[in-house]
Amino acid sequence: MTGIEYIKQAVSELLHNDSSGHDDKHVFRVYENALKFCDELPEADRDLVAAAALLHDCDDYKLFGEESARLLTNTRRILAESGFDGEFTDKCLKIVKTIGYSKRLSGIIPDCIEGQIVSDADMADASGLIGVIRCIEYRAHRSKGGEPFFDPNYLPTEMNAEKYKQIKYCPIVNHFFDKLFRLRDMALTEPGRRCIEKRHEVIVNFLKTYFEEIEAPQVWKDLLAQYE
Repeated sequence: MTGIEYIKQAVSELLHNDSSGHDDKHVFRVYENALKFCDELPEADRDLVAAAALLHDCDDYKLFGEESARLLTNTRRILAESGFDGEFTDKCLKIVKTIGYSKRLSGIIPDCIEGQIVSDADMADASGLIGVIRCIEYRAHRSKGGEPFFDPNYLPTEMNAEKYKQIKYCPIVNHFFDKLFRLRDMALTEPGRRCIEKRHEVIVNFLKTYFEEIEAPQVWKDLLAQYE
Protein backbone atom coordinates (compact mmCIF):
# COMPACT_ATOMS: atom_id res chain seq x y z
CA MET A 1 0.00 0.00 0.00
CA THR A 2 1.43 3.38 -0.99
CA GLY A 3 1.45 6.36 1.34
CA ILE A 4 -1.42 8.02 -0.55
CA GLU A 5 -3.47 4.81 -0.47
CA TYR A 6 -2.94 4.58 3.29
CA ILE A 7 -4.04 8.21 3.75
CA LYS A 8 -7.18 7.55 1.68
CA GLN A 9 -8.08 4.61 3.90
CA ALA A 10 -7.37 6.46 7.15
CA VAL A 11 -9.33 9.54 6.11
CA SER A 12 -12.29 7.44 5.05
CA GLU A 13 -12.32 5.69 8.43
CA LEU A 14 -12.14 9.04 10.23
CA LEU A 15 -14.80 10.94 8.27
CA HIS A 16 -17.21 8.47 6.67
CA ASN A 17 -19.85 8.87 9.39
CA ASP A 18 -19.87 12.67 9.23
CA SER A 19 -23.27 14.23 8.47
CA SER A 20 -22.23 17.88 8.27
CA GLY A 21 -21.10 17.99 4.64
CA HIS A 22 -17.45 17.33 5.58
CA ASP A 23 -17.46 13.57 5.07
CA ASP A 24 -15.05 11.45 3.08
CA LYS A 25 -17.11 11.99 -0.08
CA HIS A 26 -16.36 15.71 0.17
CA VAL A 27 -12.68 14.98 0.76
CA PHE A 28 -12.44 12.66 -2.24
CA ARG A 29 -14.14 15.23 -4.49
CA VAL A 30 -11.58 17.82 -3.36
CA TYR A 31 -8.82 15.27 -4.02
CA GLU A 32 -10.08 14.51 -7.55
CA ASN A 33 -10.51 18.18 -8.45
CA ALA A 34 -7.09 19.04 -7.06
CA LEU A 35 -5.47 16.41 -9.26
CA LYS A 36 -7.40 17.74 -12.28
CA PHE A 37 -6.02 21.21 -11.58
CA CYS A 38 -2.55 19.65 -11.37
CA ASP A 39 -2.90 18.52 -14.99
CA GLU A 40 -2.62 22.19 -15.99
CA LEU A 41 0.03 22.97 -13.39
CA PRO A 42 2.72 20.33 -13.93
CA GLU A 43 5.20 22.14 -11.68
CA ALA A 44 3.16 21.01 -8.65
CA ASP A 45 4.13 17.91 -6.63
CA ARG A 46 1.13 15.62 -7.23
CA ASP A 47 1.75 13.48 -4.15
CA LEU A 48 1.89 16.58 -1.97
CA VAL A 49 -1.31 17.92 -3.53
CA ALA A 50 -3.00 14.54 -3.08
CA ALA A 51 -2.00 14.16 0.57
CA ALA A 52 -2.95 17.71 1.55
CA ALA A 53 -6.28 17.47 -0.26
CA LEU A 54 -7.12 14.21 1.51
CA LEU A 55 -6.10 15.54 4.93
CA HIS A 56 -7.43 19.09 4.77
CA ASP A 57 -10.54 18.43 6.94
CA CYS A 58 -9.13 15.85 9.36
CA ASP A 59 -8.81 18.45 12.11
CA ASP A 60 -11.52 20.91 11.08
CA TYR A 61 -12.49 22.96 14.14
CA LYS A 62 -16.18 22.46 13.32
CA LEU A 63 -15.76 18.69 13.61
CA PHE A 64 -12.94 18.14 16.07
CA GLY A 65 -12.66 21.35 18.08
CA GLU A 66 -10.16 24.19 18.30
CA GLU A 67 -7.39 22.21 20.01
CA SER A 68 -7.32 19.55 17.31
CA ALA A 69 -7.37 22.29 14.65
CA ARG A 70 -4.42 24.03 16.31
CA LEU A 71 -2.32 20.89 16.84
CA LEU A 72 -3.44 19.03 13.68
CA THR A 73 -3.74 15.94 15.83
CA ASN A 74 -5.35 13.58 13.31
CA THR A 75 -3.34 14.89 10.38
CA ARG A 76 -0.04 14.33 12.16
CA ARG A 77 -1.03 10.82 13.22
CA ILE A 78 -2.08 9.77 9.72
CA LEU A 79 1.02 11.23 8.12
CA ALA A 80 3.25 9.52 10.69
CA GLU A 81 1.63 6.19 9.83
CA SER A 82 1.70 6.75 6.05
CA GLY A 83 5.41 6.22 5.54
CA PHE A 84 6.18 9.65 4.07
CA ASP A 85 9.42 11.23 5.26
CA GLY A 86 9.81 14.20 7.55
CA GLU A 87 10.35 16.76 4.80
CA PHE A 88 7.18 15.71 2.98
CA THR A 89 5.24 15.66 6.26
CA ASP A 90 6.37 19.18 7.17
CA LYS A 91 5.35 20.52 3.75
CA CYS A 92 1.95 18.83 3.99
CA LEU A 93 1.28 20.15 7.49
CA LYS A 94 2.19 23.65 6.36
CA ILE A 95 -0.38 23.43 3.56
CA VAL A 96 -3.15 22.00 5.74
CA LYS A 97 -2.65 24.87 8.20
CA THR A 98 -3.57 27.33 5.44
CA ILE A 99 -6.71 25.66 4.06
CA GLY A 100 -10.16 26.95 5.00
CA TYR A 101 -12.51 29.87 4.50
CA SER A 102 -12.08 31.32 7.98
CA LYS A 103 -8.31 31.27 7.47
CA ARG A 104 -8.65 33.20 4.24
CA LEU A 105 -10.78 35.76 6.07
CA SER A 106 -7.83 36.06 8.47
CA GLY A 107 -5.51 36.80 5.58
CA ILE A 108 -3.86 33.36 5.55
CA ILE A 109 -3.07 32.32 1.97
CA PRO A 110 -1.11 29.24 0.83
CA ASP A 111 2.31 30.34 -0.41
CA CYS A 112 3.10 27.29 -2.55
CA ILE A 113 1.42 26.09 -5.73
CA GLU A 114 0.38 22.82 -4.08
CA GLY A 115 -1.46 24.68 -1.30
CA GLN A 116 -3.09 27.02 -3.79
CA ILE A 117 -4.38 24.05 -5.78
CA VAL A 118 -5.85 22.39 -2.69
CA SER A 119 -7.42 25.66 -1.54
CA ASP A 120 -9.11 26.16 -4.91
CA ALA A 121 -10.34 22.55 -4.99
CA ASP A 122 -11.80 22.90 -1.49
CA MET A 123 -13.54 26.16 -2.35
CA ALA A 124 -14.87 24.68 -5.59
CA ASP A 125 -16.63 21.99 -3.54
CA ALA A 126 -18.33 24.73 -1.52
CA SER A 127 -19.82 26.20 -4.69
CA GLY A 128 -22.20 24.95 -7.38
CA LEU A 129 -25.08 22.62 -6.64
CA ILE A 130 -22.85 20.45 -4.49
CA GLY A 131 -22.16 23.55 -2.39
CA VAL A 132 -25.89 24.12 -1.99
CA ILE A 133 -26.39 20.51 -0.89
CA ARG A 134 -23.51 20.75 1.57
CA CYS A 135 -25.02 23.92 3.03
CA ILE A 136 -28.28 22.08 3.60
CA GLU A 137 -26.45 19.15 5.18
CA TYR A 138 -24.42 21.37 7.49
CA ARG A 139 -27.35 23.50 8.64
CA ALA A 140 -29.46 20.41 9.28
CA HIS A 141 -26.58 18.91 11.27
CA ARG A 142 -25.88 22.05 13.27
CA SER A 143 -29.35 23.43 13.94
CA LYS A 144 -31.25 20.11 13.98
CA GLY A 145 -33.83 21.69 11.69
CA GLY A 146 -34.18 24.76 13.90
CA GLU A 147 -33.30 27.33 11.24
CA PRO A 148 -35.42 28.37 8.24
CA PHE A 149 -34.13 27.92 4.71
CA PHE A 150 -34.24 31.70 4.24
CA ASP A 151 -34.78 34.61 6.63
CA PRO A 152 -35.47 37.86 4.72
CA ASN A 153 -34.89 39.89 7.89
CA TYR A 154 -31.30 38.63 8.32
CA LEU A 155 -29.35 40.85 5.96
CA PRO A 156 -25.67 40.10 5.22
CA THR A 157 -22.98 42.19 6.88
CA GLU A 158 -19.23 42.63 6.57
CA MET A 159 -17.52 39.36 7.43
CA ASN A 160 -14.25 38.59 9.18
CA ALA A 161 -12.77 35.39 10.57
CA GLU A 162 -13.80 35.96 14.18
CA LYS A 163 -17.36 36.87 13.26
CA TYR A 164 -17.65 33.95 10.86
CA LYS A 165 -16.54 31.41 13.45
CA GLN A 166 -18.96 32.83 16.03
CA ILE A 167 -22.07 32.75 13.83
CA LYS A 168 -24.88 31.03 15.71
CA TYR A 169 -27.77 31.72 13.36
CA CYS A 170 -27.46 31.67 9.60
CA PRO A 171 -30.17 30.16 7.38
CA ILE A 172 -28.99 28.42 4.23
CA VAL A 173 -29.78 31.15 1.70
CA ASN A 174 -28.22 33.78 3.94
CA HIS A 175 -25.06 31.67 4.11
CA PHE A 176 -24.69 32.09 0.35
CA PHE A 177 -24.00 35.77 0.98
CA ASP A 178 -21.77 35.13 4.01
CA LYS A 179 -19.57 32.64 2.18
CA LEU A 180 -20.50 31.00 -1.12
CA PHE A 181 -20.69 34.13 -3.26
CA ARG A 182 -17.33 35.32 -1.94
CA LEU A 183 -15.39 32.25 -3.05
CA ARG A 184 -15.09 33.34 -6.69
CA ASP A 185 -12.76 36.17 -5.70
CA MET A 186 -10.56 33.88 -3.60
CA ALA A 187 -9.34 31.60 -6.39
CA LEU A 188 -5.54 31.33 -6.58
CA THR A 189 -4.94 29.29 -9.76
CA GLU A 190 -6.29 29.62 -13.28
CA PRO A 191 -7.96 26.17 -13.45
CA GLY A 192 -9.42 26.76 -9.98
CA ARG A 193 -10.74 30.17 -11.00
CA ARG A 194 -12.50 28.75 -14.06
CA CYS A 195 -14.06 25.93 -12.05
CA ILE A 196 -15.31 28.19 -9.25
CA GLU A 197 -16.59 30.79 -11.74
CA LYS A 198 -18.67 28.14 -13.52
CA ARG A 199 -20.10 26.89 -10.23
CA HIS A 200 -20.70 30.45 -9.04
CA GLU A 201 -23.03 30.98 -12.00
CA VAL A 202 -24.97 27.86 -11.00
CA ILE A 203 -25.72 29.11 -7.48
CA VAL A 204 -26.58 32.60 -8.72
CA ASN A 205 -29.13 31.12 -11.13
CA PHE A 206 -30.43 28.78 -8.43
CA LEU A 207 -31.05 31.66 -6.06
CA LYS A 208 -32.45 33.93 -8.76
CA THR A 209 -35.09 31.32 -9.54
CA TYR A 210 -35.81 30.79 -5.85
CA PHE A 211 -36.26 34.52 -5.23
CA GLU A 212 -38.63 34.76 -8.20
CA GLU A 213 -40.74 31.84 -7.01
CA ILE A 214 -41.13 33.13 -3.43
CA GLU A 215 -41.39 36.78 -4.53
CA ALA A 216 -38.52 37.75 -2.28
CA PRO A 217 -38.18 41.40 -1.18
CA GLN A 218 -36.48 43.59 -3.77
CA VAL A 219 -33.58 44.28 -1.44
CA TRP A 220 -32.55 40.63 -1.71
CA LYS A 221 -32.85 40.61 -5.51
CA ASP A 222 -30.65 43.70 -5.58
CA LEU A 223 -28.10 42.02 -3.32
CA LEU A 224 -28.02 38.99 -5.58
CA ALA A 225 -27.57 41.15 -8.68
CA GLN A 226 -24.22 42.30 -7.27
CA TYR A 227 -22.85 38.78 -7.73
CA GLU A 228 -24.05 38.13 -11.28
